Amino acid sequence: MTIAPHKAVQIKAIQMKFCGITRAQDAEAAIACGAAMLGLNFYPGSPRHIALERAQQIADAVAGRARLVGVFVNMNLSDVRQIARAVPLDCIQLHGDELHEECAELARDFEVIRAIKVTPAFRAEDLASYTCCRGLLLDAPSPQRGGSGHSFDWRSVDWAAVRRAAPWATIYLAGGLTAENVAEAIRVARPDVVDVASGIEESKGIKSADGVTKSAEKMRAFAAAVLAAGREVR
Repeated sequence: MTIAPHKAVQIKAIQMKFCGITRAQDAEAAIACGAAMLGLNFYPGSPRHIALERAQQIADAVAGRARLVGVFVNMNLSDVRQIARAVPLDCIQLHGDELHEECAELARDFEVIRAIKVTPAFRAEDLASYTCCRGLLLDAPSPQRGGSGHSFDWRSVDWAAVRRAAPWATIYLAGGLTAENVAEAIRVARPDVVDVASGIEESKGIKSADGVTKSAEKMRAFAAAVLAAGREVR
């Protein structure tokens, strides 16, 4: 009797988005750690704000080895399009008070990630209205629109309800993630992507002459924690 071989079990790895990249050497270090996405912040109010020319230099250095996500906050849509094409970006993340109509307008030409603030008023069922967005990023509210280093209570969210409301969407988890807490965040939320900014920096949001410096050591520790947690929950 011939015994059929067992089918290989496909385990979907949790991806990492390293956000607030301002230097080509940090982009290289992020890719070496396995980051699938790099966030470039075009919000002038952020210490991680990046100029177009610097973003283009990073894009040239990355050369398609990681997806580039542009972070925008309440920017004129024509300016968003211009920057996205000039870099070029693979994806647009809207992190402000953009209307559903504005998300849909950009989604005609670009892949859009919509950032959602998890406040006491958050309702998972409201996510169903963002069908134009390929990704939904749940983050802690902050005046600087992300990158604050503060987490929200992951257990306050009904993650099964999030999946039911937006089955089409890639779910991103952000807000105060570090190598020390990301495993617990993954166990609770089981996101598709974990998004980190301040948790991999030498000094949180402190900008030097050539940008906010990421820590290669913290990147490696974060990636190792994500990999270990992903094996546990998948």
